[in-house]
Amino acid sequence: MNKISVLVKPASSACNLRCKYCFYTNVATSREVANHGVMAAETAALLAQRIAEAVGFSGLANISFQGGEPLLAGLDWFKSFAAEMDRYPGVRPNWILQTNGTLLNEEWCAFLAKREFLVGISVDGTRANTNRYRVDASGEGVYDRAIHAIDLLEAADVEYNILTVVTRQLAQKPKQLMQFYLNHDYVHVQLIPCLPPLDGTDDGVSLRPQDFRSFYLGFFRAWKKVFESERLIHINLFEDLADMLEGYNPVQCGMTGRCTVQYVVEANGDVYPCDFYCLDEYKMGNIADAPLRDLSVSSAVSAFLDDEDCRREPCTGCPYSRFCNGGCRRQNVCYLTDRGCAYRDVLSEVLPELILLYDLY
Repeated sequence: MNKISVLVKPASSACNLRCKYCFYTNVATSREVANHGVMAAETAALLAQRIAEAVGFSGLANISFQGGEPLLAGLDWFKSFAAEMDRYPGVRPNWILQTNGTLLNEEWCAFLAKREFLVGISVDGTRANTNRYRVDASGEGVYDRAIHAIDLLEAADVEYNILTVVTRQLAQKPKQLMQFYLNHDYVHVQLIPCLPPLDGTDDGVSLRPQDFRSFYLGFFRAWKKVFESERLIHINLFEDLADMLEGYNPVQCGMTGRCTVQYVVEANGDVYPCDFYCLDEYKMGNIADAPLRDLSVSSAVSAFLDDEDCRREPCTGCPYSRFCNGGCRRQNVCYLTDRGCAYRDVLSEVLPELILLYDLY
């Protein structure tokens, strides 16, 4: 089956929150134009056409919406874009949305349920930890609003995942984080390492190798106890590693240290190869200029892919190289230095345990 994955930024970098670790604010402000506003109807219609073209008008299209906060584009925008995709009945959209949840209401949830969206909603564990980093424009924490949004999603029978950014401070409390998920009966969780700014400065929040090591080892041990009690919580990293042990490709981009084109479409139609690198120097072109597949062979893409070797000295002779190959070049700053690799320390404990837990060999 023909397939393409596209990540759309319908409201560009605009957001109603001021999260203290937001990587896309850092990316957008590094461009000549930080915010392109809401995607125009004409651009959205052309994007639907380009997606259909990319799969030969017959196939699967994984269409993700992120921001900023994508819901700022408005419910009517989403309904209109879905209707545009309906014009291509041979294309089967797989709808995915990442949101802070604060704008969700019953009308939004009814639409998401009707279109069978998978929603990723951001909650960084306990009220105190979430409110420490996830605040609105007035500085007020949004924990209660996020939990209310989850209640609305559940009431509307919308499938959702919990997205948790692991900061340096949260990394000190892996057991408490696991208990939070248990207390709320959350069963699908994506852990996202908190990244430093593009310039590499220490912001006091992003993960360092020692934080990465202690958190993931502590969290895995807590997760293992839950697994052995036959109460399963799906954790993205552990499930991807289990799949890789069986010879399958991971779902998460970058886990094998090899970049691929992600087709990130900004609100003005500009296309970039990676959400972490929506920067002027990596712009592939615009959907008004060429089809998506043609943009994927641009000189900007070649420059991006040619710079993908993420390995450093500790990678030489590493027994886990096939599970990492240096990792994602944007994320590996959290665990890989010239002196050592915290991810290697994690894999050395986690992989043998996963083999036993999943009875893989």
